[in-house]
Amino acid sequence: MALESPVIIHSENSNVRVPKALLREHALRIYAGEQLSPQRYTNIICCSDYSIRRLNREYRTIDRVTDVLSFPFDDEDFLGEIYISIRRTAVQARKLGHSFTDEFLRLFVHGMLHLAGYDHLKPAEQTQMNQRENHYLQKNLY
Repeated sequence: MALESPVIIHSENSNVRVPKALLREHALRIYAGEQLSPQRYTNIICCSDYSIRRLNREYRTIDRVTDVLSFPFDDEDFLGEIYISIRRTAVQARKLGHSFTDEFLRLFVHGMLHLAGYDHLKPAEQTQMNQRENHYLQKNLY
């Protein structure tokens, strides 16, 4: 039986307005488009710069803040976790001239593609990942 929504959204700060409906809508598009099992759920964790820096240091040995981290799980019920820094999202949105929602959605899609197996270490991988991100961020995909 498929889940009603494949994403579960958690936030360290209850004052943050996360675009939950848009995340769920885009998650369903990505699950279908990347042929991910709708039985597997994904945790989305909205966190502080402190938390994401700690995770980045612990799991990637990079001691600095980042915007998004993805942790895939090899589990039949659980696809993985995506951590998104709320502060980085806001800073990048202002810097790039996006709304907070648009930037948050972009980071979410990026994280989901990592969980789906995409990477961007090599130029060809970067190109492919950018194309997939743009595809899922189209306003009128359906």
